[in-house]
Amino acid sequence: MLSVIRTLAAAATVGLIAVSPAQAQTPSRVRDSDDRVTCSHYTVPVNLVTSPRALNVEGELCATPSERRTGETVQLLVHGAATNHAYWDFGTIDGVRYSYARDVAERGIATFAIDELGAGESSHPLSTELPITAVANATHQVVQALRAGSATGTRFGKVILVGHSLGSVVVWEEAINFADVDGVIVTGAAHSLTQAFAEAGQKNFIPATGDPRFAPSGLDGGYLTTLAETRATMFFNTADSDPAVIASDEARKDVLPGPELGTALPIVTAKDTLAINVPVLDILGTDDFTTCGPSTTGGNFDCSTGLVVAEQEQPFYSPEARIRACVVPGSGHDLSLALNHEVQVTDSVAWSMVFVGQRGFDKDDRHGPSGLPDNCD
Repeated sequence: MLSVIRTLAAAATVGLIAVSPAQAQTPSRVRDSDDRVTCSHYTVPVNLVTSPRALNVEGELCATPSERRTGETVQLLVHGAATNHAYWDFGTIDGVRYSYARDVAERGIATFAIDELGAGESSHPLSTELPITAVANATHQVVQALRAGSATGTRFGKVILVGHSLGSVVVWEEAINFADVDGVIVTGAAHSLTQAFAEAGQKNFIPATGDPRFAPSGLDGGYLTTLAETRATMFFNTADSDPAVIASDEARKDVLPGPELGTALPIVTAKDTLAINVPVLDILGTDDFTTCGPSTTGGNFDCSTGLVVAEQEQPFYSPEARIRACVVPGSGHDLSLALNHEVQVTDSVAWSMVFVGQRGFDKDDRHGPSGLPDNCD
């Protein structure tokens, strides 16, 4: 079923690309100078296991002065396919700010959103050098740099990995192989891939060299992007989206290494995640085209409630993972770009406070007995 994607993932020649990041936006909620969130760019040197040459992962730290001083907890944000760190800090459209990175930082947890290798402003080696294991290894090096203080100048005591879509598979792979984080949040992903998305993916992921936007970039043939005007169907529920946001997302689309996608697909339905021994949260939109509904394995993944999602995911995790799940009503795949995107923020922060720990957390009436919002299990 996925043979076309895997065929595209196998092709490779030499190339590099640079994609401009989204412009920084001014925080909309400011209490006092010590609570003001600012976002700063950093470069983290990494390398590939197969090559000694130096590569760079570019990232954006969003934090208050207090969060920078204490270095208590940071969420490391890993974007999905054919996008970059701007997914987490999208900017203000029609008067609404779309910035998971800034919203979480305003609520007490610093965020570091990266461009994966092969995306955004980070290095673009040969696509054949970037299977999912290599991308996860580079993410592991960023985790270590955040802990050591070499990434941003702040030594963070706790690191929570947060992935979206394909980035969630990267997060799984990092946590499985390196066991060096304090918590894992996956969004827009579960251990199921819908038949509808598998069929759409065969048509809608194309060689980036075939897209006029990337044809002059010098990318090798193993880099992929999305076919024009297909992101609305794959990544959004239009009833829960601003058309201007969908148009902006289409205009900002990026590339991804085909081998990363091809080697990630088998992990989606495997039980490798049983090796994860830290708390895990899964957040899904109830209308996620990639995950919710009839699956490639013959089942039907139900996204109706957080409890139902957690029950379906439980066989894929160890008891130590204490799997929990939340659903965002009406949202499609790209939770951070939905009209009700702040539901995801509330879920993520509450879970981080309860299951990983952070100072200054006060439960309010939106949270149930578990300490999680009512849309969670």
